[in-house]
Amino acid sequence: METTGGGGDRKIYMCMRCGRTFSRSEMEILPGIRCPYCNYKIILKVRSPMVKRVPAV
Repeated sequence: METTGGGGDRKIYMCMRCGRTFSRSEMEILPGIRCPYCNYKIILKVRSPMVKRVPAV
């Protein structure tokens, strides 16, 4: 799904209407920020499944 490290990290987005997931390159097919499948404007950026742990002070 997502690559780790380097400059090639891939952001995954999800449409609020149809629920399909897609990448930034698929979203650039249409002008503006829209779902490439149903043309809906409300898009979520899916969080990575990795949990970031921060040491306590």
